[in-house]
Amino acid sequence: MARQSTSPRKRGKKKASTTPSFHLSKRMKAWLSAGVTILLLGFGNWFAHQPSQRRAAFGSLEPALEKLGNITAGLTDSLGFTGRDAVIPYSKPLLTQTKFLLGQPKVTDLSKAVKDIRVLKRQGYWVGWSPVCGHPVYAAYTVPKSQLLVKPPERPPFERDPEAPDCPAPEDYTHSGYDRGHMAPNFLIATRYGKQAQKETFLMSNIVPQTPDLNRGPWRILEQIVADDLSDREAELWVITGAVPSEKKRYINRGKARIPEGFFKIIAKVKQDKLYAVGLYMPQTIRSDKHPRYCFVSIDAIEKMTGLNFFSELSEAEQQALESVEPTRFWSSVEWF
Repeated sequence: MARQSTSPRKRGKKKASTTPSFHLSKRMKAWLSAGVTILLLGFGNWFAHQPSQRRAAFGSLEPALEKLGNITAGLTDSLGFTGRDAVIPYSKPLLTQTKFLLGQPKVTDLSKAVKDIRVLKRQGYWVGWSPVCGHPVYAAYTVPKSQLLVKPPERPPFERDPEAPDCPAPEDYTHSGYDRGHMAPNFLIATRYGKQAQKETFLMSNIVPQTPDLNRGPWRILEQIVADDLSDREAELWVITGAVPSEKKRYINRGKARIPEGFFKIIAKVKQDKLYAVGLYMPQTIRSDKHPRYCFVSIDAIEKMTGLNFFSELSEAEQQALESVEPTRFWSSVEWF
């Protein structure tokens, strides 16, 4: 019987891989990374300027794409490189003596509009009060660039308004699940018109039921944009803020104030013989992290939701040109033309 060899077998040489290796240099990796970043930022910027319906088509990706767009859209908009304005030629003064730009809002659709509006004059604003709703339908005010106060005094208490019929008491909102939301904002009115004007913003005739996510999130940010960012660039702004009525006619827990479907804001300015206007809408169900730049709507859309007509002193052609456009930015700070 042959003896089995115990010596180890000789292994053949390992064949060299026929697959070519590909190594990126540090410089190439840096360029590739920069290119991907630029593409992502460019896509985010494009997304930030799309109509709301197109953005919504991205479904669950929409919140992430909104944040991506926020990185550059504000800068490119302010430089005038991106964005669209609603603007028409206009050379008259911005304001009338009643703080309503080009006419008080008028009821045009009785099936949607609140019809029992009583206009109350305040030191820093005008408010359209509705006894049936138990809250203001709108508030109108101007934003001068100069400020009386650097910061507002301590917040005064909420008070019932004796001039507003069927006005709720502050405690009617307690444990309702809704915040006491301001139509004419505390900070802006206080810093432009003084302490007494601020006190009037805490009258319940200026207060509406707002969900906490809305009131403490995008609505608060929008008020800051108007009071600080836009006001720093413009000599004077005109603003009207209002509530969009709900068809369900639900009330807060004590039945004193009707819960609106959502809220709108129209901001306008006159500059270099042009009238600019932006409209925004925020529903009660809005995400707390939603940025106001994604809430732009046309003024036509606001009119359809509220049954009100704005800019009624303009001609039909001027209204059509201004109100049909959905803007995509808070104006440019640079005038290229």
